[in-house]
Amino acid sequence: MRRMLWGALFFCNNSFAFAISLFPFAQVKTDIIVDKSGWEIDLNRAALNFTQSSLTNQNLYTNFSDSNLTGNSQIALQFFFNFYVNYYARRFVIFNSMVAEYGFTRIKQNDSSTITNKNLDKLFFSTDYTQRMWDFDLGFEYFEAGPYLKASYQTEFYPNPNIGRRHIVNYLFGVKIFDGRYIKNLYIDLFGEHDLNLNTQFNGLGIEIGLSLEYKLNSNLRWLYSMNFKQYLFNEETSRILPSYQLLLETRIEAKIFKSLSIAPLLRYYVLKAENINVAASNLILGVSLNFGKVLLPPRKPLKDYDFSH
Repeated sequence: MRRMLWGALFFCNNSFAFAISLFPFAQVKTDIIVDKSGWEIDLNRAALNFTQSSLTNQNLYTNFSDSNLTGNSQIALQFFFNFYVNYYARRFVIFNSMVAEYGFTRIKQNDSSTITNKNLDKLFFSTDYTQRMWDFDLGFEYFEAGPYLKASYQTEFYPNPNIGRRHIVNYLFGVKIFDGRYIKNLYIDLFGEHDLNLNTQFNGLGIEIGLSLEYKLNSNLRWLYSMNFKQYLFNEETSRILPSYQLLLETRIEAKIFKSLSIAPLLRYYVLKAENINVAASNLILGVSLNFGKVLLPPRKPLKDYDFSH
């Protein structure tokens, strides 16, 4: 494990050295300028979505108990909650997150009975140690970069009747770009994934790539985009599910309607492909999202000059 970690850090250093050579005009500072310091508490998003979903081939993937691929193609309500508690030090950042997602469809039948199907169900906790090693200034964009280690745990609010509640543990290491003007997060990592549910007994390894972008069109309008792709390179033979890859894309344009409250059209697309199934399953969601977000405790900005006149 130690050799793998040192190898990954060596790869990260060489990768950034190559990137620097491609942008000779970039200012790279190994002595990080700390624009943020201390704790940051961010209620990033509390949202209610009204959506129309369109699923394909979901019946072939029932053994995965993947909440993105359950339910039927119909109108649904979805709830999102993203909460972050981060700590900025001079040489490192600790990112802690809690993400909750739940969505359901409710169908009323002719006999006045109702059927409820969930189409999202996720409760996710993670902690992430990121080394602040490089500070880039490209003129039009600035960001920090460095290697990172991350551990996460994912479960669900309501267990699947056929499989039960999943308990997914991930550990990973890689390199990332973060806190840019437009690039909020860009990362690549190697991950290990384990499901403690005895009905899946999943153990696998793979590579993950992710991207988060934000562009402010004006003071009241911004475009947000996020992407996550996981390619599984190895699945243990005893695993009862054999994922090949996962892809999640989401984009929305938020328009502020009052202070921290905004409304946005939403597009979300999810794909899961298994090694032993010929076709992939997907979920395309179109909808309107009502969002609330607010930084509850901003990080401090250290004084650059001291005034001794008082």
